[in-house]
Amino acid sequence: MRKVLERSWKRFFQHKTFFRNMVTLALFATIVPVLAVGFGSYLFSASAMQKEVNQSNVRILNNVSSSIDSTLDRIQNNAIQMMLGSFFSSNLTELKNTNYTGFYSSMSREMSALQNGNKEVSDVAMYVPDEGYLISSFYGGRRIESDQQRESLRKEIDSEDQIKWVTGPYPNLPGYNVNGVTFISKVPLLAKEPAGLLFIHIDEALFKDIMERFVSYNGEQMYILNAQGDLITSTGGELVPEGLLDLVAQKRSEPRFTFEVNGTDYMITPITSAYNKWQYINLVPVKELSAKSNGIALITLVIVAICLVLGSLIAFWGTRRVYRPIQNLVSQVKAGQVYDTETDEVGFMRRRWMELSSEASELQQQLRDQLPLIREIFALQLLQGRFLHYSEEQLDVMLRRYDVPAGLENCIFVLAYDLQPERPARFQESDHDLIVFAVKNIVDDLLRSHNRKGIIINLLNDQVAVWLFYEQESAESGSSGVKAFIERLRGLVSDYLHLPVTIGMSGQSDLISDVPELYEEAVMAVRSRILVGDNQVIAHTGGSESELHYRYPLEIETHFENSLQIGDKQEAERMLDEFARSMQEAVHKPELIQISYYRLLTAAIRTAYLLGADSARLLDEAESDPYTQIRKISTIRELNEWFKAELVTPITTYVLGKQHQEHELLIHKVVRFIEDNYHFDLSLDQCAQICGLSPHYLSKQFKKTMDVSFIEFLTKLRIDKAIDLLRTTNLSVSDVAEKVGYQPKNFIRVFKKHTGVTPGQFRGTDIAN
Repeated sequence: MRKVLERSWKRFFQHKTFFRNMVTLALFATIVPVLAVGFGSYLFSASAMQKEVNQSNVRILNNVSSSIDSTLDRIQNNAIQMMLGSFFSSNLTELKNTNYTGFYSSMSREMSALQNGNKEVSDVAMYVPDEGYLISSFYGGRRIESDQQRESLRKEIDSEDQIKWVTGPYPNLPGYNVNGVTFISKVPLLAKEPAGLLFIHIDEALFKDIMERFVSYNGEQMYILNAQGDLITSTGGELVPEGLLDLVAQKRSEPRFTFEVNGTDYMITPITSAYNKWQYINLVPVKELSAKSNGIALITLVIVAICLVLGSLIAFWGTRRVYRPIQNLVSQVKAGQVYDTETDEVGFMRRRWMELSSEASELQQQLRDQLPLIREIFALQLLQGRFLHYSEEQLDVMLRRYDVPAGLENCIFVLAYDLQPERPARFQESDHDLIVFAVKNIVDDLLRSHNRKGIIINLLNDQVAVWLFYEQESAESGSSGVKAFIERLRGLVSDYLHLPVTIGMSGQSDLISDVPELYEEAVMAVRSRILVGDNQVIAHTGGSESELHYRYPLEIETHFENSLQIGDKQEAERMLDEFARSMQEAVHKPELIQISYYRLLTAAIRTAYLLGADSARLLDEAESDPYTQIRKISTIRELNEWFKAELVTPITTYVLGKQHQEHELLIHKVVRFIEDNYHFDLSLDQCAQICGLSPHYLSKQFKKTMDVSFIEFLTKLRIDKAIDLLRTTNLSVSDVAEKVGYQPKNFIRVFKKHTGVTPGQFRGTDIAN
């Protein structure tokens, strides 16, 4: 395992490969965006968290401010309503003088009612200046003894403010020297000479309780300051952090900012109440916000890690798939070569491309060198008719590929030499290849010197063919010019070889499709040197079409096979006679006759095999090879007699015997069907359908096999069954007729026709006997 990892490590990191570059780029393209998205998500979530907390703090401060403002407003309104009541609206001085006890009793009752109606109020007190007496709902009545306090209260009465709120301790009254808010009003309102002062005190515990209900974070602090910046109350101590008010004043336009207190960073959120211009400041530790952001960061980190792992795997897998065609290409091009660690696949492919380009250039040069040979092979195949099945478009493509012009006059001539041991020659009998090579060179030189175009072809039988193509000329001048060229060529070759040389010359045609025919003309012409003599140019004389173009009688062979398949001996022998007559067209070519009968023999043996006959039994045991027997026969008449005796008679006999067996089986099947169903309305068509034969053919075969017709057999069977029923049962004639498949009237008529008596007479006679 360790060695595998080391090899993988070296192959990936120490060798410079295109795959490594692709993986690195893919991982970089995968990791960087994921990290950017991860960090961006974290920063965005942290910022969003702070923004959300700030908005939440603003809502909290607004709620705190709203709760406090509504409480103060309600207490103030209730105090004003009390002072506008009947008691405080009356002449308090006269009431006190006339009913001293009732005055203080009513005053205490009104203040107690006010305090009871406002649970937030810690104390309600009334100061009567002429007596220096303070009536409190919480402390009871007592006198103000301090001249300083009386002087301060007098100044309060003489001030222009009818009502006001005082924040912080109010030292002029006993018990009011604690933090809180005090409402002060002259009594009665708007009087020129007030009878006293009304004090309503709210303890700071009320404000702290409201603020603490909205505290959400550990270490969160909330401060309430009046319009002058004095601390009313807070949840974070009795002193406002130094520099906080200045910072709030400076950054009043910003929604949130941070402030450090005792080494701890806080996010500051301030608002100002529109009711009394009090400032509400909320301080949330940044680390508490970071705690939630850390959770988001952890989730983000996990997601980023998962995305990185998945992205890396997908990148590696995708890169591997993309790289696989390159790897396959490199492995195919590599061919056992190795590339150094300083070169990746692209560099290796570039180097191999240059090498392959060089090799391709060499191969192209070799192809150009071999092109004449390839062109010669193509021409040979064309002469032999290998491309006759090609369409004109396909043939044009082949001609252009091998630089063979179309639309020109074409002429073929075949050059043959004859070795004569009695005459001195330049070459020996074993020098056939050398002779052909020399002849081709002489022809090529002569074509060049006469500026003629053509293809020289080695026919692989010690003969050379030349395919000439030239511009169309008049028939006379064109033929004579070509023949003169060939005469000169023949003379040059004969003089060089010291051998008799014969050239067979074809006719002319401007159609490429006629080239195989021209070649056949040239071959036939050079063969005729045996009759007209060698060492000359023999031009095609345009002999009978049958001599040059013998056609195998395929239709006769097909008819002969069909006759054998149905066992028609007479027709098969007639087809043999027709085949023999068609051979007369090739009587001058015994090899064609022999080949044709070989083919006919093959067709007969194939037919016997398909029919299931044993071909070994069809032929004479002594003649295991029928093709050898054909070669021994010298006349067509003897060939036909041999075919009739050895093939036609055995095959047709086998077919007829096989057909007879099949017919017997079918007829026996029909007989069994008739015997089982004679009591139904049977017909010949019904039975023919069961056998899969035509009614006419079934009737003919039934008659041939049973020696009676179908109707006669059915009638006799029914009459025999009826006789048996008349003898062995007491059934009525009608019932007997129904059981054998007749109507009563027809039954009586048919029964009398076959027996000479009616059914009733037959039964009576039978009983009498």
